[in-house]
Amino acid sequence: MREIELLAPAGSWEALVAAVQNGADAIYLGGKAFSARQSANNFDDEELIKAVKYCHIRGVKVFVTVNTLVSNEELKALGGYISFLYNNDVDAVIVQDLGAAKLIRDLFPDFEIHASTQMSVHNLEGVRLLEELGFQRIVLAREMSAREIKAVQDNCKADIEVFVHGALCICYSGQCLMSSMIGGRSGNRGRCAQPCRMPYQLVNRRSGETIKSEQGDYLLSPRDLNTLENIHEVLGTGVKSLKIEGRLKRAEYVATVVGAYRKAIDQYIMNKSMSKLESAMIRDVEQIFNRKFTKGYILGDQGKQIMSLEKPSNRGIKVGEVIGYDKKRQRVEIRLTDELRKGDGIEIWTEKGDSPGAIVEVLTVKNEKREVGNPNETIQVNFKHPVSKGQSVYKTSDIDLFQRAKATYERVERRIPIDGAFRGRIGERIFLSLWDQEGHHVELQGEYVVEKALKKPTEEDRVREQLMKLGNTTYVYDSLVIELDGDGIIPVGELNSLRRDAIQRLDDLRANHNSRKAIVAQVLNPKISQWFSDYTSVRRAEPNMRVSLNNITQLKAVLSFPITRIYYTDLASYDDAHMLVKGHPIEIVPSFSRITSDEELKDVHKFLSRSQNQIRGVMVPNLGALKVARDLGFEHIYGDFTLNVFNNGALKLLQQWGVQEAALSPELTLKQIKEIMAHAAIPGEVIVHGYLPLMVMRYCPTSAVVGKKNQQENCSLCRNSSLGLKDRKDMVFPIMTDDHCRTHILNSQSLCLLDHLHEIMDAGVGNLKIQFTIENAQETRAIMEAYSSVLQRGKMTPSAETFLEEIRKNGLTKGHFYRGVELYSPWITRLGVQVELPVPAAGANSI
Repeated sequence: MREIELLAPAGSWEALVAAVQNGADAIYLGGKAFSARQSANNFDDEELIKAVKYCHIRGVKVFVTVNTLVSNEELKALGGYISFLYNNDVDAVIVQDLGAAKLIRDLFPDFEIHASTQMSVHNLEGVRLLEELGFQRIVLAREMSAREIKAVQDNCKADIEVFVHGALCICYSGQCLMSSMIGGRSGNRGRCAQPCRMPYQLVNRRSGETIKSEQGDYLLSPRDLNTLENIHEVLGTGVKSLKIEGRLKRAEYVATVVGAYRKAIDQYIMNKSMSKLESAMIRDVEQIFNRKFTKGYILGDQGKQIMSLEKPSNRGIKVGEVIGYDKKRQRVEIRLTDELRKGDGIEIWTEKGDSPGAIVEVLTVKNEKREVGNPNETIQVNFKHPVSKGQSVYKTSDIDLFQRAKATYERVERRIPIDGAFRGRIGERIFLSLWDQEGHHVELQGEYVVEKALKKPTEEDRVREQLMKLGNTTYVYDSLVIELDGDGIIPVGELNSLRRDAIQRLDDLRANHNSRKAIVAQVLNPKISQWFSDYTSVRRAEPNMRVSLNNITQLKAVLSFPITRIYYTDLASYDDAHMLVKGHPIEIVPSFSRITSDEELKDVHKFLSRSQNQIRGVMVPNLGALKVARDLGFEHIYGDFTLNVFNNGALKLLQQWGVQEAALSPELTLKQIKEIMAHAAIPGEVIVHGYLPLMVMRYCPTSAVVGKKNQQENCSLCRNSSLGLKDRKDMVFPIMTDDHCRTHILNSQSLCLLDHLHEIMDAGVGNLKIQFTIENAQETRAIMEAYSSVLQRGKMTPSAETFLEEIRKNGLTKGHFYRGVELYSPWITRLGVQVELPVPAAGANSI
């Protein structure tokens, strides 16, 4: 294994082979459940076993994604699935869910685990907290710069992995609720519907005015990441693993991109400097798929440099311009600026903003059929959609590139160098020894005993010829030493049989990379049952109202109401807020931004150290902030909903880390909440009202649209105006910015569970939270009056009913309280909550 690892995606068997044969050091793939790319083909159990063996024989590691949030029911099934992965020699699992991470560490302590980028780890303290739990690798947030990444890698023990190519999420991964709240398809559950690839308009919510975008309406659609020509800068951070995104991409894409990065990395390793890459290879990477390219936050791109505002999908490479269109014959005439072949795919960009496309089935030049059209030629191709003169023509698929990419994995085998020694002495059984550079060694005696030749003895060249016939195996000899008695005879069939058996044994040794003893059901089942045992019982909780506030105005509006805790987000005015709360039986708690860089964490540390005497508790939104609060000795640490608590295992882990209470994920149903609270290690909290934050972004859509040269003007517009993003259905999603210019997109409709409070409390949750964001003082008071009246009377009151009717006029949502998020396929049922473990692979040892 190289010191620098090239990690490739595999959403299908063909993509896996393409990645391996083009130089990947490791593969990441998903099973049929627990995977954040549920729309990929993914691998069933038999395919996964086959994939691990195929990769291990060729010296490639396999990491399996378990990178989604997991419900309690699924967590029970997960134990069986992890044992299957463990028993079948998977090298590591990639995890998002805190409960899944704890289960794996507790029950499979020697199984390597990696923190998915879905864990939203974006600071050093978050990395260190996961190191404590036993994570060997952390995939950092894609919003981090090379300087920030290097600072983390230089100060931690874990391996750091970063994305270097492929699609980007506009929201910090693991923090997006947009697909979930709009359509019930959760990105945290592997079902993202990609609402970021839809058109939006920037609007002023007060005036209704649309702020027109000159460059396009895809205001949330990022370009694809491409660091190929700057890979030396990425490697300069000292990271262990370079990750290519693309489990939804076809095998030709994987072959092209992996092959290019393999060459770039190898050049860097050899020369320790910027790689000199062939322009044709760079072009192939652009042609195979691009939404335009960006070097990403990792290499300093910002704002519009990150975004594909004009078009959210593959744009290919421009190859010409429309000269004319014959409606009757449905043929377009194109003046080429680049080569175009029969079998290529094209798209033509129209004034309407759409991009009709076609496969070039017939290509003519001056009425003569041709296979290829060359630059500066005028060609004609069939095209059903009317287009206009001057419109740009893009080649979106290249038949020649596809064929060349296929050849790299259909006709070529990745070769493993081996050495061999053969002995054939008269009166002794034939003997063959094989060994590779990783230390695997096979010694095998055949059944045949060498006899003295009566006529013509077997010559050394004949023996060598037969032993060298490695055929379609993955091996090639570096050396082969042959020792023969000069007058002995050895049948060719015996040589072939010995070679085949020895190669098979070498395959078996290489395939069993981790040499684990299989875990069987009789051992694991009691451990899983014990892990899930808890004696807490459901009870109706006493109501305990909390509020999250953004400013002094909101604070003054809530002080007269019966609340027990305030989460206060504006640290600049925290001292004033603290003074206002004095004399009230209310705990005021500083609440930090859900994204806190290492520089910002230093400020958090200073703030908490300075104010430690007057602060009783701390609300933590991410793992880094949690570690800072814990290390400072705070006994009252509360976890925010951004920690994605989706099961009891997550609560157990947070308790282990010193958290006293935690907000539950807003993607849970009432039924799931009740199940969690029946066995909760620490008290839970549920958000019952507010405009839920759907996204948090480092990118600012206001700057992208308005484009004022003076950044202060853009910031002033953001902070002093009521801006929002309007979608195709005229729903407007409010925009907020924090002190560090991160953009927060709120839901277009307010969550309102006013008429369900008794159900939540019957489910065992007494801690109810109202999430105030953009509400003014009047709106804040109205919300507090409605909820206070219901809690005091224990039922809906006339004033509460009136409030509910008013809010319904503007639209409200029950979130996932009843509908939930889309579950995994029926395959999850096959895993069974009875924790029946799969049979270990043939030949596996057992304990």
